[in-house]
Amino acid sequence: MIKKLNVDEIIFIFFIILSVLFLIFLIKPIEIVYIIEWKTIFSLFYILVIVNILKDCGFLEWISLKILKKTDRVFIVLILLTLIMSMFVTNDIALFVVIPITLIISKYCDINLRKILMLEGISANIGSSLTPFGNPQNLFIYQHYNINPINFIVNMLPLEIFGLLILIPFLDFKRAKINIELINNQEFKKEWLIYLVIFILVVVSILGMFNYIYLFPIILCISLIKRVKIDYLFILTFCALFIDIEGLKRLGIIEFFKISYENDIFIMVYASILSQILSNVPTAILMSNIYNNWLPIAYGVNIGGNGTLIASFANLITLRLSKGNIYLIEFLKYGFIIYILHLSLLVIYLLFQQECLTYL
Repeated sequence: MIKKLNVDEIIFIFFIILSVLFLIFLIKPIEIVYIIEWKTIFSLFYILVIVNILKDCGFLEWISLKILKKTDRVFIVLILLTLIMSMFVTNDIALFVVIPITLIISKYCDINLRKILMLEGISANIGSSLTPFGNPQNLFIYQHYNINPINFIVNMLPLEIFGLLILIPFLDFKRAKINIELINNQEFKKEWLIYLVIFILVVVSILGMFNYIYLFPIILCISLIKRVKIDYLFILTFCALFIDIEGLKRLGIIEFFKISYENDIFIMVYASILSQILSNVPTAILMSNIYNNWLPIAYGVNIGGNGTLIASFANLITLRLSKGNIYLIEFLKYGFIIYILHLSLLVIYLLFQQECLTYL
């Protein structure tokens, strides 16, 4: 019997097929050595391995039960955890950790699983906007324009504050009913410390504090010994995206998106719309080669992370990790509402800022 493909799998396969076509007709296969950002691919492999081990060995369940024992405001705690983690260890890593924890917690309480999973994906996009290393587009802009990290955070604060304000009406503040009988007292295991240290090393390598390749033998050995199940379709799709972007560049299709207009509000709105079509990372790369002012680009590509499935890869990660607990149409509805509200507030803010500067 042929397995019915999920929406995320159809999108992944589309990207892979497109990259294969580019490799047949436009790009020499040997060139993928230079086209693919291997640090991203290796980092993704490391994260998938270590998070799956932490889940299989019981650590994520231990954390989940600790949360349940400390509070019954589970919905708020998980959203806050997503927001804070995404600021410091990137939105993708935050989702890889928080979504499995959420799925475990849902077994012990009456949390609205579908809603919280959707809002975790959206929260990861918003939370990660604040810092230079919160997401790939920020990291690129930060390095491309050589921005001071404090200056970056201070300038991104309005976007972050408006995003948090928009999230509040969607949150569930009620207390969850927790099934105490199902909660077992579980002791912390010493072996978990090894995996936690490796997880920290993975995060540190992603932040560029040492060469990521040094971790490969360790992660590979662990994955083979522990027989960790890896989502290879997910990794392959990431590889395909780099090839797809290069292929579109060589075809000159990306050139059609270039519009020479220097108004900051227009640049922000344009970047946010373009992110819905191209995804926010390619949009950040494209627009950074056209405009000198980094801030409206950063505003646009971060706001534009919510909306369509491909607006941010975090959206696809959310759908992929949710294990069928998210309705696609509902996820898109939440994403677009928050995208429009967030963009509208930033437009009003920039217009007000311009008016103030005019009178000064």
